Amino acid sequence: MLHELLLALSGVGGELFVPHPPPPEKPVTFKVPADFPFLHTAERCSLERLAKLGFHYKSIINFLDRQRGREWTELHAREEVIDRGETEPPGLFVQTLCNAINEVLSDYRQLIVDSEKRILNKDVDMNGVVPIAHLSQAFGEYQVILPQLHKLVQEIEDNPVTYHGARLLNLITEKCNTGVPELRTIMLKLLHACHGEMYQHITSWMVYGHLQDPFEYEQYSETRWQRRFVLDDSLIPKHIPRSIAESILFVGKAVAIVRDASKMPHTKTDLPKSITTLHLQKLLELSSRPQFHHMELQNVITIIRNNVAQWLWQVVLTGDKVIECLEAFRKYFLLGQGDLVSALVDQFEKLAVSRLASARMSVVKEQELNSLLVRAQVGSSVENDSMFDKFTFKLPNNANDQQTSSSGMFDDFILGVPLRLEYEITWPLDLFVTAEDLSKYGDLFSFLISLRRTQHRLERVWVHLSAMHKYMANATTRQANDSHLLWRIRAAMIFFVNCLWEHVQMDIIEINFKNLVNRISASSTRHKLAQPSLTSLDSPTSPSVPTSPIKPDAELGKDVETLRDFEDIRLGHSSYIRDMLRGCLVESRVCADTIKKALKCCDQLCAIIERWDGRSIDDKRLEHIKKIDQVFRDHTNFLFRTLSGINKTGEGFGGPLRHLEQLLLRLDYSKWYSAWTA
Repeated sequence: MLHELLLALSGVGGELFVPHPPPPEKPVTFKVPADFPFLHTAERCSLERLAKLGFHYKSIINFLDRQRGREWTELHAREEVIDRGETEPPGLFVQTLCNAINEVLSDYRQLIVDSEKRILNKDVDMNGVVPIAHLSQAFGEYQVILPQLHKLVQEIEDNPVTYHGARLLNLITEKCNTGVPELRTIMLKLLHACHGEMYQHITSWMVYGHLQDPFEYEQYSETRWQRRFVLDDSLIPKHIPRSIAESILFVGKAVAIVRDASKMPHTKTDLPKSITTLHLQKLLELSSRPQFHHMELQNVITIIRNNVAQWLWQVVLTGDKVIECLEAFRKYFLLGQGDLVSALVDQFEKLAVSRLASARMSVVKEQELNSLLVRAQVGSSVENDSMFDKFTFKLPNNANDQQTSSSGMFDDFILGVPLRLEYEITWPLDLFVTAEDLSKYGDLFSFLISLRRTQHRLERVWVHLSAMHKYMANATTRQANDSHLLWRIRAAMIFFVNCLWEHVQMDIIEINFKNLVNRISASSTRHKLAQPSLTSLDSPTSPSVPTSPIKPDAELGKDVETLRDFEDIRLGHSSYIRDMLRGCLVESRVCADTIKKALKCCDQLCAIIERWDGRSIDDKRLEHIKKIDQVFRDHTNFLFRTLSGINKTGEGFGGPLRHLEQLLLRLDYSKWYSAWTA
């Protein structure tokens, strides 16, 4: 019977220990058959208690065999996933955990062998009888360990998606939080093994730029920096702060992207071997430590990030390149080049007139629009600008390209079809500018060109009204009243448009642009003065990063906030664009829609004035003009009240500090709107 018991402890049943409950139900333990004779109830309970350990052991071994026995090719993985109804194949973390569990079970197997030796050698023979109590005492600690290991592997198998990849660390970390010393020791061993796998991933990624992902779980976007590598928040272990994960992502992306770029002609930007060796050494030291401490990891990751960021900034993406790119965006996307903008608006007006004069409404083509852009450049101050060739117009040709956000409302304002200005981003600026940033720049351009074109038309009709005034010396009272009405409405409209234009250009764009450029210039100065730390690090817990001496803030500009590296500059740039969108009011759907309707009223009035020959306006058209005036006043008053309410409560859609207050002061000059809304 003892040999049958040892076999049961090894996970092999027999006639004495059978699976229970019997088929077709799923067994959950080994039990002695009810008709087995000569067993006392206490003996039966002791035997079944020991035999249950064997069932746990068998279940765990079956799990290990299932996980480690597969040869996962991509096709096979997909077939197995479909067959099992899962959405994730077993990963490297599960494989590592299986190996660690198998090491724990090796002690259990050795205990079975040792027990059999003692029984055969009669080391525990008490008058020819080996008491079951002896085996119960020998396997006592496994009464706690094996059930919990069985529960652990069952949770993993029942929830393959929840505990896939690094998410497995969350489960094992929870299991370590126990007051049972034996169980905690085992779980810490498993956690240490999984942390070792995590360190292998981190080292491969941060030192060599290689991603250990045999199943190719990648996400893609349009720019080089964002194209392949993104941070999946669901895979970050809970005990790893997100700031550490972001730094790991940054360093690995920098190494991988620069490594790929070094293969390009006339490009040689490999990370120095001295830095790579130092980083490898420190990460290997961390992985060999018996217990994981996130502060040790955080300090080493911070030092590695600073070294890579300094080198990358000095060698690849200098501050001059970034500022040159920002200045180009300021000129073209944000309409900072006045003569080019005026020429471009004139070209748009000529295109609109030619389309109206055509017998058949022709379809606008991208080639025609880009030719228009080139004609606007001729004779302007940017005629010889090398950055100009990278800007092109695009007409979205499918529903997926259409902008549905509030900031994309103005795409069709100029020509009646969606029109986008785009920029061809190239290495290494694609490390700094994302596809989302370029899309937002396109939104800003659409809004600003719509506003500037409306302002241009209102200025031009002033010339027409002035010319008509000269021929109205003997005008009738009706004609004088008509002229006065048009002058008054046009004055209200140009006041509103001018206030809005001056606000977005002076209070929003210019101030934020100068602030960002100053911060980048200060950061560039710091990086030029600093050198990567190539000396050995005293301790992983050292909070400081040794660098060469840096000039005090007084020499760099005491009031200028510096940025740590180009990743911080990228985030600062994204924040700068977001502030401009909010400052221009186009990120709010209500405000954007109201402004667009007000600008359409301006266009309608301009069209009427351009066709007016100075004669009396008939009653029907006069009524139409008054209606345009009333609709315009309703929209602008609504916008003023809305912004006033947001400014009083301090709530709303954010943006630069006190920008709403500045706009309200401009609009309410001499109580212009307060008198209307009183």
